[in-house]
Amino acid sequence: MIATRSGVRTIGAIRTLHAALALALALVAAAAPPAAAAPAADVVVVWAPEHDVAPLAAATRDAGAALIDTSPRAAQPAEPLDATIRRGIESYEALQLDRAWALFEEVRASLDRTGGAGATPARLSDLFIYRGAIRTQRGEPDGAWEELVTAMVVAPARVLDPARFPPRTIEELERARKAATGRPRVAVAIEAPADCAVTVDGAGVPAAGAARELSLPAGAHWASAACPGAAPWGARFDAVDPATRVRVAPVPLQPPPEAEALVQARAAGASGLVIAEVRGRLATLRRLGLDGRERERRTVAVAGSSGDALAPLAAALRDVLRPAPRARWYRSRWVWAAGAAGLATAIVVPLTLVLSNDSPRGVAVVGPGALP
Repeated sequence: MIATRSGVRTIGAIRTLHAALALALALVAAAAPPAAAAPAADVVVVWAPEHDVAPLAAATRDAGAALIDTSPRAAQPAEPLDATIRRGIESYEALQLDRAWALFEEVRASLDRTGGAGATPARLSDLFIYRGAIRTQRGEPDGAWEELVTAMVVAPARVLDPARFPPRTIEELERARKAATGRPRVAVAIEAPADCAVTVDGAGVPAAGAARELSLPAGAHWASAACPGAAPWGARFDAVDPATRVRVAPVPLQPPPEAEALVQARAAGASGLVIAEVRGRLATLRRLGLDGRERERRTVAVAGSSGDALAPLAAALRDVLRPAPRARWYRSRWVWAAGAAGLATAIVVPLTLVLSNDSPRGVAVVGPGALP
């Protein structure tokens, strides 16, 4: 076999050059970003009372995470008071007195707990008028009188339709009206947060300063309040001469314990979770690891309670869920500098050997019979 020495060295240099180019291509391929990266957290737990969480659900879905909405829902009775009173009246007019009384008793039992929330003054007055009518038919004059007086204390200006009530009931009601209007007027001060919607005997009471002042006839009355971020409040109070003060003390709603969210995230096999809480005009985003340690926190202003109120919070959530950049060895500038230097050496050295070959030109005989 006969070959030139320069040819052998050239072949080796070419092979070395091919290996260097293959290494460069491998580095470039490894530096390419992955096709899809996991979000920074897999579970988002939301607590946003009285808000539409649809923007947060969209942001969570787009990031490939799961949303758990723990926001409280307003505790609604099985049927509004107005509707139950109306059904009782229908039963009374159908001469189903026992059924009507059972419905009126149901409403009367819940009245002290709810403060008459959801009922109008006319309906509350109806409740006691019809209770008085049933008691009259049952031969309970004293109890009937108390019911009618209460009806006129709740709605002193109420006028009955003669076509719906017998003359005897209307006469008794007029006597009860005189008794109610003859009672002393009591100055009632309702102390409640300014953002609470307060009703007394089913009528709204506008906010005016630290206390809402009313003048009511002495006797039993019912107050209710709906306050942002708090459970519904209701109570019965007695207006007693000369003045009565009623303090509305709503119980703030509280999010579920953080430990529960961590348990849910661990059960779902998540790598981390985000807790989003809305309190009034501020919202907080916290990203936690499964060990409970806080990794990131943000505070966002909430724009009222409109449909897009949580849009700023949704934008912040998208940013928090964005996959966190990870430092990879092949992205280091030192690795690239070393790789470039090695690549340059791998290319230049073989070429230098080829171009600067100082061996004598000629034919090298390799194999049997070669001269020493």
